[in-house]
Amino acid sequence: MRRKLKRKYKRVLILAPTFTFIIVIAILFLTKDKPPTEEIKIAREKLSAAKAANAHQYSKNLYKSATASYDSAMYYWGLENKKFYLFRKYDKVQAFAQKSAKFASSALGQADSNSKSLKRELEEKIRKIQRKIDIFQANFDKIPQIDETRKQYNKGKILFGEGKLAFEKANYIVAEQKIDNASRLIEKSYNHANSILVNYFENYPKWQRWVNNTLDQSRNNCSYCIIVDKFARECFLYFKGTLKEKYEIDLGKNWIGTKNHQGDYTTPEGIYKIVDKKNSGRTQYYKAMLINYPNDEDKARFAQNKKNGTIPSRKRIGDLIEIHGHGGKGADWTQGCIALANEDIDKIYARVSTGTTVTIVGSLRPLSEIMKLP
Repeated sequence: MRRKLKRKYKRVLILAPTFTFIIVIAILFLTKDKPPTEEIKIAREKLSAAKAANAHQYSKNLYKSATASYDSAMYYWGLENKKFYLFRKYDKVQAFAQKSAKFASSALGQADSNSKSLKRELEEKIRKIQRKIDIFQANFDKIPQIDETRKQYNKGKILFGEGKLAFEKANYIVAEQKIDNASRLIEKSYNHANSILVNYFENYPKWQRWVNNTLDQSRNNCSYCIIVDKFARECFLYFKGTLKEKYEIDLGKNWIGTKNHQGDYTTPEGIYKIVDKKNSGRTQYYKAMLINYPNDEDKARFAQNKKNGTIPSRKRIGDLIEIHGHGGKGADWTQGCIALANEDIDKIYARVSTGTTVTIVGSLRPLSEIMKLP
C-alpha cells in the first residue's frame, strides 16, 4: 500500500510543474493584450470621411496629423506582430489610432467650416470681378490704344470662366487659384484702361464749352449745327439749339484723343465748319461733307508738337476729314473721318449747308456718369 502511495505521490510531483505551466500559460493567454482592431477601424473610417470632405485641402494640418498618427499606429502594429505572441503589446498602436480618429474628426469639422467660408469669399470675389468686367466691356473695350492690355484682359476673362466653372463644381481650391489669377490680370487691365480714360476726360470742361457755344450760336442764328459724341458713337443734328435727329457713327481706328498728324487714324476734336458738300459723283463714300480740318487751333498744336519733338519732323498735319456715307458697320474703320449709314447721310446732307458748324467732342457726358453704367 505504501509503495502504491509512493508511486502516486511521485506522479503528482512530476505532473505538478506541468499543470502549473499550463495554468500560467492559460492566464497569460487570457490576460494578453489584443490588437486594437476596433480603434484602427474607427480611425480609418474617420480618415476616409475627412478625405471625402476634402480635409486634405481645407484642413491640411489636422488632416496631416491624423494621417501621420494612423501611419504610426500601423507601423507599431507591424512591429508588434513580428514578436512572439506573448510578448506583443499594443498600447502604442491603440494610442496612435485614437489620436488619428481625434485629429480626423477635428479635420472634418474644420474642413466643413473653412469650405463654407471660402465659398462665401469666392462668391464676393466673383461678384466684384464680374462688375469690373461689365464696366470694362461697356466702356474700356472701345479704347483702341490698349491692344496689349486687351490681351491681358482676355486672358483674365478665360481664367475667370474656368474659376467659375470650378466654383460651380464645389472645387473651391482650384476656383480660388484661377479666380485670384484672373482678378490680378483683370484688375491690372482695368486700371490701365481707366487711367487712359481719366486722362482723356480731363478735357471734358473744354468739350462742354465747345458744345454750349455751338448750341448758343445755333439758337441765336436760327441755324443747324452738328454735334459729334465720339465716346457714344453718336452724331446729333440740332436746329435753333433743339435736337432734331440722332445717328449712329463709325470713327477712325484710333479715335480716342485729338488728331495730331496725317496717318494717325484719329478723328479730330474741335469746332469746325462744313466747307464743301460732295455728292456721289465727287466722293467714293456715296455722299460726303468736308470740314475745315485743320483749323487754326490744330495748326498751332501741330507746330508746337513738332517743336517739342512729340511728332516726327517728316510728318504732315493732314486734311480731307469728312462726314460721309458707307457707315453703319458698328466698327471703327475710317482714317479719321465720321461715317454714317447711307440713309442717315441722306437726311443730314439735305438739311445742312456749307458754313454749318460741326463740333466734335470726346463725350457729352462726364466720366463719372459713364462709369456708373454696367
